[in-house]
Amino acid sequence: MYFPNRVLVWVGTFLFCTLHTNAQSPPQIIGVTPTPQEISAPPNTMLTILFDRVMDSLSVNDSTFQVFGRWSGVMTGSFSWEDGYSRLIFTPDADFFSGEWVTVSLSREIRDSDQHTLSHGFTFNFWIATHSSSLELNQVDVISVRQPGEGHIQTYGAYAGDLNRDGYTDYTVPNEISNDVRVFLNDQQGGYQNFEIFPLPSANRPSTNEGADFNGDGFIDIAVGNTQNNQVQVLLGDGNGQFLSINSFPAGNGVRGLSVADIDDDGDMDIITANRVSSNLSILLNDGNGLFSAPIYVEGGGDGETACAVADADGDGILDVFVGSYQSDDIQLLIGDGNGGLVLSSSVNLPAGSRPWMITVGDVNHDGFVDVVSANSGTATASVILGDGNGNLQLSQTYSTGASFPLAIDLGDIDGDGDLDMVVSNFGTTIPGSGKWRLWENDGNGHFIHPADYPAPIAASCAVLHDRDNDGDLDMTGIDEMDDKLILFATDLSAVNNEISPGLASFHLYPNYPNPFNPFTNIRFRVMKPGKLTVNIYNLSGELIRTLADRYYTQGEFTVQWDGSNSIGEKVASGIYFYQLSASQFSVTRKMVLLQ
Repeated sequence: MYFPNRVLVWVGTFLFCTLHTNAQSPPQIIGVTPTPQEISAPPNTMLTILFDRVMDSLSVNDSTFQVFGRWSGVMTGSFSWEDGYSRLIFTPDADFFSGEWVTVSLSREIRDSDQHTLSHGFTFNFWIATHSSSLELNQVDVISVRQPGEGHIQTYGAYAGDLNRDGYTDYTVPNEISNDVRVFLNDQQGGYQNFEIFPLPSANRPSTNEGADFNGDGFIDIAVGNTQNNQVQVLLGDGNGQFLSINSFPAGNGVRGLSVADIDDDGDMDIITANRVSSNLSILLNDGNGLFSAPIYVEGGGDGETACAVADADGDGILDVFVGSYQSDDIQLLIGDGNGGLVLSSSVNLPAGSRPWMITVGDVNHDGFVDVVSANSGTATASVILGDGNGNLQLSQTYSTGASFPLAIDLGDIDGDGDLDMVVSNFGTTIPGSGKWRLWENDGNGHFIHPADYPAPIAASCAVLHDRDNDGDLDMTGIDEMDDKLILFATDLSAVNNEISPGLASFHLYPNYPNPFNPFTNIRFRVMKPGKLTVNIYNLSGELIRTLADRYYTQGEFTVQWDGSNSIGEKVASGIYFYQLSASQFSVTRKMVLLQ
């Protein structure tokens, strides 16, 4: 069995950090669960933070430790400590929403027992698991966003956060011509029957948007950018589907992309915009109450910055910014310094004329590092750009989107097999039926296969992947900006595709959970084609430690547990181990960390 050298270096670093503590140095975070970029964390997952020393428990509270589900919103919970106050455990008060992206943010104000603070904040992301389902989508409803007798309002952009805290995803859509947002509250059956209109002051074609808790009251707020001026509106939610206030703040000219992140690690969510007209990024720093400073302008490294997304690209716990530049046909990565600064780290050229319109991020090839996908409006393609975990990007593949003018792209585990599938929204032309959504299956290695198309009435402009009906799988809600319609698609849990494509493995191995772990961890796998499978544990030298399973499995999902002992029941030492799932012609190996 081959283990790369960088794993050996990581082990040495891990053991050194675990055994050595410099009382004068800032405390360090040396492990978290779920693992950053995990795709299949359980909805009731607990969070674990391992520090390199004894910490001051009073420094950890709802202000210094924040958990936010992109759709479920602020997650409250309880804190507990183990291992002499060096291991922090957060137990959520409720389940996360299936398939959502979760952000965990620790501020720099967290202290050790000697009152030394973290050198910088620490943020990581993961995804919540979805149930196995078919990749085939069924259209279940079409809903108008217009009032009776109203003309074209050009609905574009959407956010599916739970604004009224009833446990269901609502749907908020900006409208470019009417300059407002309209909120559809979920009827708790997965439908949207009625909407309420909220005019936006100083708006001029609002579209790009994202949710966060900007004022720390525990409720979802929304930020909206405008393509035809330099304004961002911030709508502070009241937790009941209404807004306490709507304020406007300056950014850069032609706001096309908008992301939220605690970019200066001070414990509140800031706003980052990509500004196509002024060809730069804007950082709007939050004062903690939902009021934002004058914009700080940052050169994104390209020409015509249009799209942006945030994630930790180099594993230091500091959020970085990915940028799509429309005029120069490239994707940039800017590394964050934890103080609000950004430095260009990598740039990837897309094919000439690509004109990237929107990007999104996630680990598409299961290597634990953040990747980025881009909707290329000029060439009717979608590109996959892989990250190496060290701040470098590389163009991997480009796919035809099957129709003209793709202007939105999204990732999510639609079929519940533990990897991120991809959907692109193609505007098409103004001819009815020319627009469509194209959905691809991820083969588990970051290659997208089996494209399937879903037509829009006129223009497929956006798509949001969310569990609209709370059945545990991802649904899709699309927008047609020419027809001003919401098109609701649902997946079918009972219609899981049983066919195995030639050349593909007949099983899927999920990341273990928890990881790092003590005293036990769960190893989950999915069997698509019945057969004999083995699950083995190996150490760093490639020696077999234990066989957890060696038998015939029928189709379905299974879990085996390892308690950190070898084949004769002896506890093994702390460190890195590997678990391998094998069939007659295939094997998959993953890494895990045991902490005794």
